[in-house]
Amino acid sequence: MPKQMFYNISEEKRKNFIEVAISEFTHKPFDKVSVNSIVKKAGISRGSFYTYFDDLEALFNFIFRDVRDQRLEYAKKLLMEYNGDYFTFIKNLFAYDYDNYSESGKYSLFRNYIHYIQIHKRGSLKDSMLIESISNFTKEKGIKDIFNLDDLIVNQDEFIDLVEIIVLLMINTFLKAENEKLTKEETIHLFNKRISFIEFGIRKGENI
Repeated sequence: MPKQMFYNISEEKRKNFIEVAISEFTHKPFDKVSVNSIVKKAGISRGSFYTYFDDLEALFNFIFRDVRDQRLEYAKKLLMEYNGDYFTFIKNLFAYDYDNYSESGKYSLFRNYIHYIQIHKRGSLKDSMLIESISNFTKEKGIKDIFNLDDLIVNQDEFIDLVEIIVLLMINTFLKAENEKLTKEETIHLFNKRISFIEFGIRKGENI
């Protein structure tokens, strides 16, 4: 979390600092980002950095949680429109992500954060991020009250595993679209096709 000094500086200076940091963490994996690079681009001293944050990890976690929380607020509104239908919800959330993160490249921020969790923290996406996110998402209601799990063949724990798989699929699809320079329509079509493999299965004439 930021130190109090971070909130004492002007809004313009805070905004510039965060924009520089987001750019660094988006375009480089965690182990390639340096304090020196951030302070040079932000036009501040190295000492000032440490009056704002304890270290790079504290800054990275703050940035990621801020982006995640903004997305979470939209997701809550979106879910209300689809009455707990998880697959319709996730398809529309992916379209929202495209509009909000394609130009800024922030999907790479999600990828880099997952890499940071797995390599540097030696944790899983599920334990380090998803359980907390789902908990924030379901503060007032349980998972079963928000998503129609009765329509699926998974229990609550398996549903969280499913969410982990789909998050990775979303990021992979977005990065594939970036690499292959796909249009928005092509990218969304690709994701919807991939998600249908999970929703409906691919083995003919058999049920799991």
